[in-house]
Amino acid sequence: MEVIKLEGVNKSYGKVRALTNLSLSVNEGEIYGFIGPNGAGKSTTIRLLLNFLRPESGAMSVLGMNPLTQNVAIKKQTGYVSAESFMYNDMRVSELFRFTEHYHGIRDGAKIKKLVEMLDIDTEKKFEQLSFGNRKKVSVACALLHSPKLLILDEPSNGLDPVIRNNLYELLQEEQKNGATIFFSSHVLSEVQKVCTRIGLLKEGQLIRENSATDFTNIGYRQVEVETTDTLNISSVSGVENLEHKNSHYHFLFSGTANDLLKLLATINVTSVRIEEPELETVFMHFFKQ
Repeated sequence: MEVIKLEGVNKSYGKVRALTNLSLSVNEGEIYGFIGPNGAGKSTTIRLLLNFLRPESGAMSVLGMNPLTQNVAIKKQTGYVSAESFMYNDMRVSELFRFTEHYHGIRDGAKIKKLVEMLDIDTEKKFEQLSFGNRKKVSVACALLHSPKLLILDEPSNGLDPVIRNNLYELLQEEQKNGATIFFSSHVLSEVQKVCTRIGLLKEGQLIRENSATDFTNIGYRQVEVETTDTLNISSVSGVENLEHKNSHYHFLFSGTANDLLKLLATINVTSVRIEEPELETVFMHFFKQ
């Protein structure tokens, strides 16, 4: 089942085109990472899915329903964390949890206790008294509380320390195991590579690459790091891109043959060499330099 589906969606803000003919789908049970630089259209896409904005053209479905006409039913089955983490400022955190339970018609003290412990939440403070990071924790907890079929998360780990961030990943993976589908945008590329099952890369409102997390970094290149006391002359070697040189270390992407690389290394005094699949961040920069 396709939990999220967009077909040929277009959206502009005045004369500025935010999304151009965007099509993507997210299958049931996936953790889909939606990445791209600021202004690429990630938040616009999320706001369209939640009916905060309306597209100029194209078709959308969420949980098999039309977000333009069945928005209330969708929200009942969805947990949402905004990038800004807006909630009722004058309510205590404990009151926000009770409000969330009442809205969804549930009572789950055990889950509240677990979320409070794993996310290190102070339940007695008012929302307006919390720091940005602590507001994010509360927003995440409220989104997870009713065990939704779909989680839509806009920069969910922004403002969280490394320990809480890892606890968040654990919670998301538990929700997935229990049947949830998760769609989230992030600029923390390491977390996308760690958590997601599939990744979509958005550039200037268009989906330019989409693949499984394991295959996403397979772009026909290897990431090479060479340490040498000599000068590495690669101007005559084909298949080298994104060369960086600092002191005795050379970093580059290489798409040539193994023989070409071995011939190059044979001409210098090599202290160490490392050849591996490129990191997601390297792939990201590769596409955005084009």
